[in-house]
Amino acid sequence: MTHHDSHRGLSTRLLEARRQRSLIEDLPLDSLPPDAASAYAIQQAVIAGLGTSTGGWKIGARSPGGAASGAPIPASLVLPSPAQIPRDSFFRVLVELEVAFRFAGPIEPRDKAYARDEVLARLGVVLPAIEIVDSRFAEWPNVAALAQLADAQNNGALVTGHAVPYAGFARTFDFVSPELELTFDGESLVPETTGNPAGDPRELLVWLVNHCAAMGITIEPEWTITTGTYVGAHRIEQPGTVHGHIDGLGEVEIALT
Repeated sequence: MTHHDSHRGLSTRLLEARRQRSLIEDLPLDSLPPDAASAYAIQQAVIAGLGTSTGGWKIGARSPGGAASGAPIPASLVLPSPAQIPRDSFFRVLVELEVAFRFAGPIEPRDKAYARDEVLARLGVVLPAIEIVDSRFAEWPNVAALAQLADAQNNGALVTGHAVPYAGFARTFDFVSPELELTFDGESLVPETTGNPAGDPRELLVWLVNHCAAMGITIEPEWTITTGTYVGAHRIEQPGTVHGHIDGLGEVEIALT
């Protein structure tokens, strides 16, 4: 089996898992992406196969200055708050409280890398967001990292609150450790220590812009780009209401029915 055939096979299985609501039970070694470039190609193949457009991206890094990664989110899975979503539309539900961004205009690919100042100057708005983490693999989280990357980096959906203009707001907001709250049916899910593993999540936006440029992808202003959790990931086992609040940004809410 060629690499191309194995990649096509994994993208087909990921599409079937989404369409048929059936987990991928086995993952042969020869179907794994051999590198990140292959995993990113599978992400795009899945978006195309779903017959939808990109509605956002999730990006993240394990440490400040660490290697970043990300994945496109289908437009149908980027929802405004308050959102009502059947819990059984996911294989599993973990929730994360995040800060998301939208750019003020399209950012087109070019040969020269985009600098940090250029990227931040193009930001339009900031939003509070709750990401639902899910996976199409039965053995998750015990799945190869590149397979998880191919599977939209474990994204299930993204719900966003009210947008706040980035200009001016950025001068006073603590992007590293904002005051926040996340609850499920009124019970706090916030750990003793909070913070984004990447540090200031805006640094990830520089990676995203240049990653998309390298792939020939134009970033659209309607895309919502979420940048990693401040509170870890919390598994939700039953229907109920997930409510998030970030001081200065406002509220975001999901009713899992």
